[in-house]
Amino acid sequence: MNRLFPLLIAGLTGLSAHAQTVGLFLNGPEAFDGYTLVAPTGATRTHLIDNCGRIVNQWDSEFRTGESAYLLENGDLLRTARMGSTVFNGGGIGGRIERFNWNGDLLWSYELATDTAHHHHDMAVLPNGNIVLMCWEYKSPQEAAAMGRESEGQLWPPMLVEIQPEGASSGTVVWEWHAWDHLVQDSDAALPNWGVPAEYPTRFDVNYGQVTGGGLPGGSSGGDWFHCNGLDYNETLDHLMLNSRNWNEFYIIDHGTTTEEAAGPAGDLLYRWGNPQTYGRGSSTDRALYQQHDAHWLLGEGPAINGHDPNFTALVYNNGNGRPSGDGSSVDELVLPWDAQEGRYVLPPENDLDQPFLPDTLDWAWPELPDMNFHSHNISGAQRQQNGNTLICEGNKGRLFEITPEGDIVWEYFTAYNQFGAIVQGDNPFGNSTFRAYRYAPDYPAFDGLDLTPGLPVESNPLPFDCTLYPAPIDTTTNGVQENAQTLRWGPNPSDRLLSLNAEQPFAWQLSDLSGRTVLSGNRTAQHHTIDVSLLPSGTLILLTYDRMGHPVFAPQRILIRH
Repeated sequence: MNRLFPLLIAGLTGLSAHAQTVGLFLNGPEAFDGYTLVAPTGATRTHLIDNCGRIVNQWDSEFRTGESAYLLENGDLLRTARMGSTVFNGGGIGGRIERFNWNGDLLWSYELATDTAHHHHDMAVLPNGNIVLMCWEYKSPQEAAAMGRESEGQLWPPMLVEIQPEGASSGTVVWEWHAWDHLVQDSDAALPNWGVPAEYPTRFDVNYGQVTGGGLPGGSSGGDWFHCNGLDYNETLDHLMLNSRNWNEFYIIDHGTTTEEAAGPAGDLLYRWGNPQTYGRGSSTDRALYQQHDAHWLLGEGPAINGHDPNFTALVYNNGNGRPSGDGSSVDELVLPWDAQEGRYVLPPENDLDQPFLPDTLDWAWPELPDMNFHSHNISGAQRQQNGNTLICEGNKGRLFEITPEGDIVWEYFTAYNQFGAIVQGDNPFGNSTFRAYRYAPDYPAFDGLDLTPGLPVESNPLPFDCTLYPAPIDTTTNGVQENAQTLRWGPNPSDRLLSLNAEQPFAWQLSDLSGRTVLSGNRTAQHHTIDVSLLPSGTLILLTYDRMGHPVFAPQRILIRH
């Protein structure tokens, strides 16, 4: 059911305006109106907020978050939780999954935290209700050496475990995949999986990469080999996407196998991308990803920037640690090379060991020139919105913001909660790092029949502010908006005296500042308007257009007033 919410204005009392440190900083008319799920790293509370930063719902757990959290279509919250371990202490450690209903009642939990296997970071929900967990599994120094590993020490490579939930706190393992079953090595011809890694690009070179953290409490002995941090599922293809921070690449795996098949050649990688060095088909200059997070398909989110099939388009938060040009994050979009006739991803040629997996260029990236002004050295993610915007979580800072395809920021929020509770407005927002954030549209099935009246902001002692919500038109895709936007001609931009608006159909107009306050408006509907902006102060305004019924006509436009 599609919900269109009326204009809401909130007036809240609190500190003086100059003291703002958390909460909502910007909600412009171009932002995609919805409800954002925020689970601060290390906190026991998860919030659902509206675009004004006000609480719509919240859930409390006895456990700190283990990183990811999702709002399911029936209104349940599925979250990861941290379980301590006496044998492992890697970053993003989880060990427990929890499912709460909308009212906050714990419906189900499952723990996978043993001396030889430990869930971490993320999970993927399947259409049948099963959950695929991303885990570490222990391999002793002896086992590693027996597979051709030349560096001494234990390893904790990734494995995937599909759980069929049962009862209140149990489940049955119905499928498994282990990276350990798909190795190649060229150190000893007498050991298993002998071969040149460049000739086997769908396997993992057992001698690539150094371990980080993990192993024993405190991480002193190492062991976290891949440090995978994200898992995504493509229902159309029945594929899983696994992201590795340490190897600087992501992988696609066939879930449409049995456990036995997954242990053999059918479980080899279908695709990988980001760092050709890992399979001997490139150098450091060919590397495209730098300790990235949240690699996933656009399927189920919003459109690709250039209109490509979301089934074969991936979005990645590229943290940018160690970029040749300097540390700086970016959000990268790439089109995956799919052979429709063969029904598979395009593999590198067997007779040319210098050719890596395609593509060799990105389809879109923001910003074009990364620098330290936008950088999170860990966690973080991005989500495409139905209107074509991108919601970005600059995780280390707890900064959530939304950009248009052109890169204009239209919504900005700083996480206002940490492991100690609500952050006092004006205080230094330490501990508010956020793994990811997800926005759900007003017509998301979870909201059917629910009272979504917002409460107060998350932060303690909030500032007074006026915030306007901008409900999207019924069609939230970008196709109609882009078509209409081409018929609106306006300029000049920047403007200092007269702003001219022309279209092929009658419309009314409104100029608003970035906080949503109306500065000027013209209620008469006509095809041509001339606006005198000479008395307006310099700055950025938003141009909104409406038909006779008050419905949006063209996409909002950003106008720069400069005298």
